[in-house]
Amino acid sequence: MTQVESTARSASGTQRTERIEARANALLSDCRRAFHAFGELDELADNLRILSLNAELAAGRAGDKGRAVRALTQYTRELVNRLAQIRGEMNQLRTRTETLSQKIEDELKQLRGIEESSADGADSAQFAEMMRSLVDKLDDLSTNVEDLSRRAHGVEEVVSQSDSIATNIAIEAAAAGVHEKEFRTVSDTMRRYVDNLRTMIDDASDAVRRALEKVDSLRRLGIENLQGLRG
Repeated sequence: MTQVESTARSASGTQRTERIEARANALLSDCRRAFHAFGELDELADNLRILSLNAELAAGRAGDKGRAVRALTQYTRELVNRLAQIRGEMNQLRTRTETLSQKIEDELKQLRGIEESSADGADSAQFAEMMRSLVDKLDDLSTNVEDLSRRAHGVEEVVSQSDSIATNIAIEAAAAGVHEKEFRTVSDTMRRYVDNLRTMIDDASDAVRRALEKVDSLRRLGIENLQGLRG
């Protein structure tokens, strides 16, 4: 191999690693954006919990006219518990993603180091082994993004169900007599929380969608690099 060919191959390998690095950084940016969008989920869940407790007290004061509202508020607390579960799962997922992103970053640095220190480093056994390790981590990252997508969908379901509860409480308020104003306030407040949740999920879902698009292309790029080395 001539010096020119060796230099060209080294440059080609460096470009491959740079493409992986650029796409990995963009993917991780989308993941962080999604996690950030859910940053106020705990607060909103707590607000819904307090609202459901206050609404149940109001339903108790209304007697028979508050029976349906009391059942709706109990269901609301089930949704709050679901949000708390999702938030806990997201916290664990965020930790795993950040740990994984650091490992990916470290391996990319090592791959660049091999390429820069050896003219044919891109073909070395060490480079190939590290690329295989990187592809494995990209697989793990893909799984994390899919898990994040499922959690986002779970929040979407809670939003939809909470919206239905707010509507049903408003219907019950219309027939609650002197308790109408109190129940309508509960309905209006819950709908405001639902709107906040909807804004949150819209932002997060967009980031998750972008991440899902990137993760497949990133993994394919890593596999293509492996196949190129075998070739």
